[in-house]
Amino acid sequence: MARKGFQNFSRFASGALLACALCFAPAGAQAANTGGYESGKSAVYEEASVSHPPLEYFCSLISLASYSDRVGLVARESLADSGWALQPYREDTEKVAAKYYFMKNENPLRGGVRYLVSVTGTSDLKDIKADLSMGKIPFAGKTPDEFEKEMKRGKMNSSEPLTHGGFTHYTQTAFFSHRENGKTFGEELKDILANDPDAKLCITGHSLGGAVAVLFAARLMAMGVSTDQLDIVTFGAPAVGNRAFAEAYSDMPLTRIAMTGDPIHAAVQAIDTSYVQFGGVQHWSRPRGSERFQHDMTGYADVALRRFFDFVTEKRREAERFQEDGVPYEGDAMRARKTPGEGGEALRVLLFADYTLDDAIIDDLPYMRLAAFDILSREMGGLVASRTAFSSLPGENKVAEAVRQAKEMGCRYVLIQKYASERLKHKRSGYKISLEEALYDARGNPLVLQGFATNTDTMTPIIAALYNEVAGREARRTALAKK
Repeated sequence: MARKGFQNFSRFASGALLACALCFAPAGAQAANTGGYESGKSAVYEEASVSHPPLEYFCSLISLASYSDRVGLVARESLADSGWALQPYREDTEKVAAKYYFMKNENPLRGGVRYLVSVTGTSDLKDIKADLSMGKIPFAGKTPDEFEKEMKRGKMNSSEPLTHGGFTHYTQTAFFSHRENGKTFGEELKDILANDPDAKLCITGHSLGGAVAVLFAARLMAMGVSTDQLDIVTFGAPAVGNRAFAEAYSDMPLTRIAMTGDPIHAAVQAIDTSYVQFGGVQHWSRPRGSERFQHDMTGYADVALRRFFDFVTEKRREAERFQEDGVPYEGDAMRARKTPGEGGEALRVLLFADYTLDDAIIDDLPYMRLAAFDILSREMGGLVASRTAFSSLPGENKVAEAVRQAKEMGCRYVLIQKYASERLKHKRSGYKISLEEALYDARGNPLVLQGFATNTDTMTPIIAALYNEVAGREARRTALAKK
């Protein structure tokens, strides 16, 4: 009895360590990379994955959107602009509060991805309890009822697929709880894919959400869903099963993304070495100034954004359009409109964007400008940027000169934005990112005058800049709708 009691205590203590890490690391983990596991030791189960920056960026937005804080708002607005509506689901039991989002779009992503599921990471006490359940349970069956029965089976051995008990129960509660129509969400999704064989489902998640995403994909595969219809992308996700599980689902189209210094993606294996990771893996390096976001989904989204706009810029350079960095400037845009056979959208708004950033985050400037332009262009339509800084316009009346240039190009509005950063006192890498903006019509009448400031306590400088853009959206839309 004493030995059994010690084993139970040891298991609880190990699980408590993991749960604390999963719960508190998203606020800004500082720990070094957890020891006890090196990717090379599991090379037979994982390999470097092929990078797909658009899908990775989109998945990062979806994973970020599943959190209900300020950074989640930025992601939800960006997704809505692209035609994706987030439908939230929550399945509660005494032990599990499972939360996830389901999305559909008639304009599919790369490879035909039309359906998406995003699982929320650790966010409340019930999630911590799920993280605590470190004991393994059998992972078998081909139907929801069989899944449930196998999970309760007492006899098992290490040669069969075994998975993390807390993560597996979370998966069962979220996706295989019976509904009023008798079918579970997992069964309904299986039917959707069967009736739409050309479509793909992407499952994504961060931390606990990433672990559950892998288990949900494995359940769908067990139910007969083809791997050709699946994409799984996880961020900072811990291992979910033993070697037998990894071998059984080695053909899963899984991309695991792990940030340098993230203490969570190897935490389970540090506690129990019988767990292994598998699938394709990408190791991302944190940009300068983002040390506080080793495990936070905000940090992953920041890096994904940079990689995405590097990709977009290179593609546009290859197409010999918008040569400098992917932002359509007035000359480029006018030429593009006149290209035979391309139609082109009528120019509507001329943007003057000035940035004054601290030297420590000056490398963020091109990404901040590209991301802000992307949000504005999807909001407004017909947006074109001026290569001239507003502060450099000739004459004493710079607004009048900006309006004159806009009218000359056929634009009906001028949007002037001034970004600045201010280092926060008593914080090594904290900033206040501010935005002052003014929207004028073609007569020089001010339609919108507003300003916003966001601290980088819970977000990176780039994400803070995007939050300011989103915060000013309602006033801009109202003013433009009246005209």
